[in-house]
Amino acid sequence: MSGEFDHVSVDEIEALIKRLPTVLRCHVAVNEWGAVEEIHVLTTLDRSPKQIVRDVESALLAQWNLRVDHKKISVAQIIDDSHMQPLPRLTVAEFRMDLDTIHQTGHSYVRLQPSNDELTSYEGHWQGRYVPSQYHYMMAWATVEALNQIPELPEPFVLSELKTFTLAGRTVVAVALSYVTSKRREEILVGAAPERGDGQGAAVRAVLDAINRRLAQIQRPRPVHLATGDILSAGETAGDEH
Repeated sequence: MSGEFDHVSVDEIEALIKRLPTVLRCHVAVNEWGAVEEIHVLTTLDRSPKQIVRDVESALLAQWNLRVDHKKISVAQIIDDSHMQPLPRLTVAEFRMDLDTIHQTGHSYVRLQPSNDELTSYEGHWQGRYVPSQYHYMMAWATVEALNQIPELPEPFVLSELKTFTLAGRTVVAVALSYVTSKRREEILVGAAPERGDGQGAAVRAVLDAINRRLAQIQRPRPVHLATGDILSAGETAGDEH
């Protein structure tokens, strides 16, 4: 490491690295003598970890003649939410209630699909003591469980309340869903749907009515789950190519 390092502060190093393409955040850790021990970089997916590590090495060398072992540079990548495609509306692909008349239990099942992707689906299940008055409740919970399989959505949703009422001569199912925002505040989403035919599916549609209008606002970037070696040893791999 160059002797000129004494004249370079951590803030200056972090400021330089943050100016590199696709870098979102950076943290530099030094030891008690001021030598760089770790450099952690958070970037988007536009460039590979190898490229980022080479950029960091080259920038420090060119700016201050500061050489840092590439093994001390770790890179984590996420999808940049400013370039993230909004989640499409969800549709009902399948739902059913399986009854065990011997044990008086019910198993509700719901499968949801993005409106523009028939290959992706999210499944939810709910099981419990079955009485006819609980049908809508069990279907709603299965739908909420399916929602909670979507990785881009925030903290798990909870079915706060379900009610049925009559409107214009038709039975309507209304639901209230709650979730905790990134600012740790509870938000409530409300949706409703009328029964059709024998009444099946109204609770499922009510949950989707509550969520579909807010999907784009509450989704979050999906972390990119790289293998430990790919993230923590990206510098080591890049160094092999020097």
